[in-house]
Amino acid sequence: MNKRLYILVTALIILIGISGISLAYLQTQNNSGNQEDASISVANFGVILLTDIPNVTMNDTYPMTDLEGQITGTKATFQIKNTGSTTANYKVSLVDSGTNTIKNDVVRYQLKRVNESTSAETVFDIQTLDATGLIDTGSIDSNVIYTYTIALWVKYDVTNHGDTFSKKIEVEGMQSPGLDNSGANYPELLDNMIPVYYEATSDTTGDWKKADSKNLNATYKWFDYNNQMWANAVTVKETGTQTRDYYLNAATGTTINMDDITSMWVWIPRYKYVIFNGNNEAVNEQMINVIFEHGKDKTGTVVCVDNIQNADDSSSSETCTDTTNNGIVNGKSTYTHPAFTFGTEELTGIWMAKFEMSTDDSTCYEASNTTNCDKSGLNIFVKPDVFSLRNIGVLNAFANIRQMELYENIHGFPQASNATSLNESSNGEIVNDNNNYDIHMIKNMEWGALAYLSQSKYGKYGNSLYTGDYQIIYNNNNSDLKTGYSSGLSNGIASNSETYLYNNLNSSGTGQGYLGAGASTTGNVYGIYDISGGMTEFALANISGNSSTYLDKYYDLYSRNTQRYTNNSINKGKLGDATKEVRKSINESYTSTGWYNSYRVSNFTSGTLFNRGGDYAVPERNSVFSSYYSNRTANEKVTSRPILAISREMPWLSE
Repeated sequence: MNKRLYILVTALIILIGISGISLAYLQTQNNSGNQEDASISVANFGVILLTDIPNVTMNDTYPMTDLEGQITGTKATFQIKNTGSTTANYKVSLVDSGTNTIKNDVVRYQLKRVNESTSAETVFDIQTLDATGLIDTGSIDSNVIYTYTIALWVKYDVTNHGDTFSKKIEVEGMQSPGLDNSGANYPELLDNMIPVYYEATSDTTGDWKKADSKNLNATYKWFDYNNQMWANAVTVKETGTQTRDYYLNAATGTTINMDDITSMWVWIPRYKYVIFNGNNEAVNEQMINVIFEHGKDKTGTVVCVDNIQNADDSSSSETCTDTTNNGIVNGKSTYTHPAFTFGTEELTGIWMAKFEMSTDDSTCYEASNTTNCDKSGLNIFVKPDVFSLRNIGVLNAFANIRQMELYENIHGFPQASNATSLNESSNGEIVNDNNNYDIHMIKNMEWGALAYLSQSKYGKYGNSLYTGDYQIIYNNNNSDLKTGYSSGLSNGIASNSETYLYNNLNSSGTGQGYLGAGASTTGNVYGIYDISGGMTEFALANISGNSSTYLDKYYDLYSRNTQRYTNNSINKGKLGDATKEVRKSINESYTSTGWYNSYRVSNFTSGTLFNRGGDYAVPERNSVFSSYYSNRTANEKVTSRPILAISREMPWLSE
């Protein structure tokens, strides 16, 4: 049963007058309006506000800079406690409590949270209050108390007078998904997305079925990261063998017909990892220690800032420090993976396309060449056992992926009715975009996030079905260039006969796992495919000095270097992107110096982005850690895949 509660507390009114801002009151209320302990519990579950907040006033104040606001902004302190017997998910928001004539986007705040059980303190970056009013989200263990201090002020350039900003703090909580104890953030779902699990009917056949979105019923379990069961979700046609409304409203356990599916996605939760090669050395393949983070916390000890250089002999792209450990220390320093920062926004995770992208355009599908495929206006699909979309350049691939979220898209992604085109400036924006998500071409750093998770205890490297060389993700060797296939081996010749579909669960032998599912990042059907072999994939990046019209959130930026094969060039990579950290040897060769003997070449002056994963024809050099420079032009062996980033936190609380 869904155990859900609401706590509405702390009405907050800011009055802006000619002489400044006055905070009239800040007091605790429960749903009945009485000033008393605001607690609601269901059975043995409850999250309560412990402390009444006294009246607070701000007299003769004024709009402030961030520096002033941190010091003299209105401050309030409150505590929440999980009084239940199990971990609870929660979110804390500032929501409307009355008439508002001033928008959230002129209010700045800084939040501090202290876990009273561990004394761990988290100081959040200064932010502008977003449209949802969310200020924190995550999980809280049984009997743990969080103490919050919030400082609020109005932006320094506000000129409004006589306006009112009225808010109250809303705390929402729900029992944590009991079937996953990994600490991974709960997957974010949009209204058109259906959570799914796989039910095998034989070793080579099976169905995707609607999962329990609360992940509480073991019969319809959605995810369990400790057992390499990553969360999967699908979108469906508006009308196929069934309608989209039918699937969205269907009971758990309902089969989702593959013919009706338009895209398949896998959730990569926010995490930090323990640095294993922070000093540009040579290291052997090893398990990467991944630690899932709470909500949007950034708890890594390492901080990296861009150090982009335009010189032909530049040797780095960033400067990284660790003041906690007096420098970066392998095996000790930790780094919040940068793939979970999208522009200026922190994410709880990202959805990655489960397979390489494809299309239903008949001319391109039946005769793939640049004339038929390198064009805009293609419908992008993400499915197994179809031809990868290739012979398409970066510009059109990027545009077609972005167009997946236009109004009346085939997937049902929500969008405003007047958001029907991309910005003419080609910066990647959608005209009249008003949603809380973003679909874009995979970036180099996002590829790195997947690579590291696959090499952790949560990925194939930690799957006990595989040992030794078989821990490597099997390559897609399908010479028909179809998605979701596997060679059934760590190496395998290009073939359309000795190749196995993604859901082939026949055993390869002791320590070798599954013939088909061994090609996923988990070693089972719940991972991501076509990551080794298949088509080489564009991963969007740019080199200093090369032009780009895209908003910078859509690509990773690197320093310039004319030497593509040298160690100096490799050092130009960034922590987390799975280039320089995963070198197995240091020499001038590029064909076998990466982990699992993969290609290891960073961008240089003529390359404007990365190719990742290798292609079906060169299995001995393919792996999730393969990297090679690339340009923007169409190629018969190159494709890409979409990423879905959602800014809304814990939408299941509103169900």
